[in-house]
Amino acid sequence: MRSIKIIILAIFVVLVIAFFTQNQEVFTHEFELKLDLKFYQIGPYLTTNIVIILVTFLIGVLFAVVWGALHSGSLKSRIKEQQKRIIELESQPSEPSTSVFGSSVISGSSSETATEETNT
Repeated sequence: MRSIKIIILAIFVVLVIAFFTQNQEVFTHEFELKLDLKFYQIGPYLTTNIVIILVTFLIGVLFAVVWGALHSGSLKSRIKEQQKRIIELESQPSEPSTSVFGSSVISGSSSETATEETNT
């Protein structure tokens, strides 16, 4: 199984290299990047497509890491709350519950109650 993963990874790397070399002109094309908001101006900067692709990829990775950290933190706090609730429920004395047949059953001795009902 491991050798299949290595073969697939090697094929993928070869395809990426072939794609990059055949389309090198697209990635190295230079253009002017600017933003004019009439009250604030950014640029003009000369840049290539590959720089913009890498910057946007890194921004996406950064957002994913921050989102994952926030989500993980919220899950941890939720787990702590649920563990506290479990401890509270386990520390409460058990109360009699009603069985399907309407008789009172104390948890832990349901088999004794069932045998008493069958004997009567």
